Amino acid sequence: MPERPDCIVNSATASRLERPRERCGDGVDWCLVPLSDVAGLTQMGVKIREVPPGRAGTHFHYHDVEEEWAYVLSGSGRLRIGPLTMPVRAGSFAAFPPGPRPHHFQAEGDAPLVLLEGGERRREQDTCTYPDLGLRFMNGQDEAIASGSLPAFGGDARQLVHRDDLEEVRRPHPLTPAAIRFQRGFDAHGGLQRQAIALVRIEPGVESTTFHTHDRTDEWVYLLAGEAELRLGHDTHVVRVGDFIAHPAAGPAHGMRAVSETTYLMGGESLPSDVVTYPELGMQLTSNGFEKIGTAD
Repeated sequence: MPERPDCIVNSATASRLERPRERCGDGVDWCLVPLSDVAGLTQMGVKIREVPPGRAGTHFHYHDVEEEWAYVLSGSGRLRIGPLTMPVRAGSFAAFPPGPRPHHFQAEGDAPLVLLEGGERRREQDTCTYPDLGLRFMNGQDEAIASGSLPAFGGDARQLVHRDDLEEVRRPHPLTPAAIRFQRGFDAHGGLQRQAIALVRIEPGVESTTFHTHDRTDEWVYLLAGEAELRLGHDTHVVRVGDFIAHPAAGPAHGMRAVSETTYLMGGESLPSDVVTYPELGMQLTSNGFEKIGTAD
């Protein structure tokens, strides 16, 4: 078995970043496990955030441009979105489209609230506003703002959904019908437009998709249960629970085959101009549909 490449990171052994202790008196505390930075994604960020009981994972905030999302891996707590406060537990998914819907998670109970969270990276365009602090962060700098200058806050209960409330849909791949995913899509619930997030189950011995690569968009996978064989370029690697797999745009072609029943979260960018290449089939998927490589538009 070849040595694991840097694009596979196990969350249990990855480095952890503690929030500076001197800044914990404001009710916010966390420990981060960076995943996408270590694994090589550049167009989106994915990390694990552990929030101690009785604390908030971030300050109440919203982004003007970037989309965000979070999936509860374990623990329980509350999600505050604008004027709404809703309970969360393992399997809860929250979508945060840009705009004045400030939000944050608060951990409750005796165990940490553990989140897999992520979002876009549009730092040169984005502004992050912290209404409770009276601050706006942009271009690497904090700027004080008057509370009276802020827009009215919104919040929609549909931004929060639980995995058990979504129908599992059987999705064979159109080019390889034997590659079958049982999938629950999260992104349509809550208003995300530029990111696709789904919970996927694969039965033993079945491939997740046709061997492929995306020319322009990042992809990622985080294993929740089971074991699978990951084909990555010319090599094969065994991946297990807690493994995060990054597939940067224009990276090696990839696909997985489940050894045991495997469940994972997967995500990527929804970019109409993206081109998906299936090298073993000599096919591409463009905005015009499937076509043979090398044929004219």
